[in-house]
Amino acid sequence: MGVIGMIGLGQMGLPMAANLMKADHTVVGYRRGECADFRALGGIPAASAREVAERCDIILCCIPNEPALEDVVSGVHGIAIGDCSNRIVVELSTLSTSAKTRQADALAAKGGTMLDCAISGIPRMVAERQGVVFASGDEPAFERVRGVLDVVTAKLFYMGAFGTALNAKLCANMLVAINIASTAETLAFGRKLGVDPLRLVEALKDGAGGSLQFTVRAARMATGDWKRVMGSTAMLAKDLHLIEEKSGEIGCPTPILMTAARIYDEAMAGGYAETDVAAVYAIVARRAGLDVPGEESDKTENG
Repeated sequence: MGVIGMIGLGQMGLPMAANLMKADHTVVGYRRGECADFRALGGIPAASAREVAERCDIILCCIPNEPALEDVVSGVHGIAIGDCSNRIVVELSTLSTSAKTRQADALAAKGGTMLDCAISGIPRMVAERQGVVFASGDEPAFERVRGVLDVVTAKLFYMGAFGTALNAKLCANMLVAINIASTAETLAFGRKLGVDPLRLVEALKDGAGGSLQFTVRAARMATGDWKRVMGSTAMLAKDLHLIEEKSGEIGCPTPILMTAARIYDEAMAGGYAETDVAAVYAIVARRAGLDVPGEESDKTENG
């Protein structure tokens, strides 16, 4: 099998790298912090993004923000500081199309190609190859990396021109954000009615209104378990701002999303940026006059 690059070895990147290694690929990876967990899986750490590019023709990139993308592509130790002929960067981060286009142009100037891609799912789904991967951009380049992406996921979708993968991911995250906010609101409503929250979670999770987000986060909301981060409030809030920007550009009203987004903004301002996104329940509970599980409060259950 081939040598594949992996830039970004976080909660999504690390399980993707693990699946590639299980399929007998050699994976050369880079992250800014230490790589002991990656090395323990059998990965080969690189000292820079450019070193990854020098050793791999296909590079997967899954990073948190636009400055990080600029750093790994056109930064002083980035992929595009040298020749990139025959290199394809599969950019999987949820970042603006303009940011990806700038770095795609920098890569193209050195002979490389960037695909705009995105992955939707929780880390467990990625580890089990059940995360949904949207891909867009140059179709021949996509066909060249299809075999690698088929190792990463059993749910791969080519969406069309560069930028459409991001748009599909924003649609996915619109559903995620509304779902999580509605889960928090439902639990607060149930508590105000006097229903035991954990019993309510068990009763609702497999019913007509159940969902993946309800299943993985409702019990954590009910018990205040949001210090173990599966996906941070900050990461989803970033995506909500992208959705709001896009909706303004295309003139599409999103009143439900806009209402939910203010809850996430309040959670960010309230110190929950780096906790799991289940912490939005703290905001909804306080609005309802309820105590927050696991946190000091002078409010009573009945407000």
